[in-house]
Amino acid sequence: MFFLKTIDRYILAELLKPFVAGVVAFLIIMISNTLYIFMELIVKNNIDGWTVTQMLLYSLPAIVVVTLPVAYMFATLLALGRLGRDSEIIALRACGVSLTRCIAPVIIVSLLISGVGYWLNESVVPWANRQTVEVIKVMLRKKPLQAVKAKQFLNSDKRNFYVGEVDREQGILSEMYVIDQSKGGFPQLIQAEKAVRKDTKWELRDGIVRKLDTQGYIDHEIRFKRMEIEMNINSDSVFPNQLDVRQLASGDARKLIEDKRAQGQNTNRDEVDYHNKFSLPLATFFTILLAAPIGIRFSKMGNYFGVAISIALVFIWYVTYSMFSNLGITGQVPPFLAAWVQNLAFGGVGLILLVQMQGVNLLWPVQMLGKLLWLPFALILKPFRRRKLPGPPPQAG
Repeated sequence: MFFLKTIDRYILAELLKPFVAGVVAFLIIMISNTLYIFMELIVKNNIDGWTVTQMLLYSLPAIVVVTLPVAYMFATLLALGRLGRDSEIIALRACGVSLTRCIAPVIIVSLLISGVGYWLNESVVPWANRQTVEVIKVMLRKKPLQAVKAKQFLNSDKRNFYVGEVDREQGILSEMYVIDQSKGGFPQLIQAEKAVRKDTKWELRDGIVRKLDTQGYIDHEIRFKRMEIEMNINSDSVFPNQLDVRQLASGDARKLIEDKRAQGQNTNRDEVDYHNKFSLPLATFFTILLAAPIGIRFSKMGNYFGVAISIALVFIWYVTYSMFSNLGITGQVPPFLAAWVQNLAFGGVGLILLVQMQGVNLLWPVQMLGKLLWLPFALILKPFRRRKLPGPPPQAG
């Protein structure tokens, strides 16, 4: 830190403790939420603890990418709030140090943290996501029934089947429907009250087979007590061989999107995930543009206000991020805007506050426009204004 001036070292030292505390606190919150999701998998799907531990470890890089901007915004609000509350910002400005110079080290470090987040999101997170998929594939090889979910369709060997209920402890499926296209032509429809898995076969019980004619109508029905059909559930039934955008670096992800687009596929979700590779790491920089002026302006409110405003800003950022991501996936908002709108909003408002704190009135164009628009009306109404009536004449003494 020999290249840093005293003021830089002082402000960064003030940031260090709340930043580390924020990283630890938000990591615990995010990991607890992930564990809650995995505990549901353990209870409902009987997944062993080691598999869950591996999935948790591989999810850590993605958690860190989200945690860094939140923790740094928290640290900035507390650190600058403390400096402002103790009038140290005022003392620095009285010595000729501008507000921009005071927050310059905070913004520079935010860019460095954004760089770390981008590296994690570009290199480590895709690798970790691929490893998570491999862990799930290994689990499915050992327990193929884990791939079956209630009230969802699953494809296997030219057969699509739907299950109403799944009893994983006893290995029994209830209310099973099968669309069998293995024989070519129109599919045959199979309905069974229950099904039990035996190796790569399903033993269907108490069901009915409906054969279709060439026009797609039911030709005849066959009832059965027991029937076996070959249906091998493997990892490819759940995870296609093609990698997902979240499992690729940005360059490969861009090529994948272009290939899908050339094939006429919907790429909205992939494009949102692609732009998030850049917007999530850079959230540290954009959120600090807003957190820095707020921390200084409301510094007299105390530490509790800093914590409260941190929670409020994180909530606003996350709700905006989630809402616009869904809008981008459904195609109601362009994918680029869906990924970047929360950063642009925070950065834009933050820049306005920073300029205003420098003493520049950004509202003067609006005020001038209002005066120009009002001038014609003022000239028209001038003759109708009431004149001031003269007061009563003075009385002689």
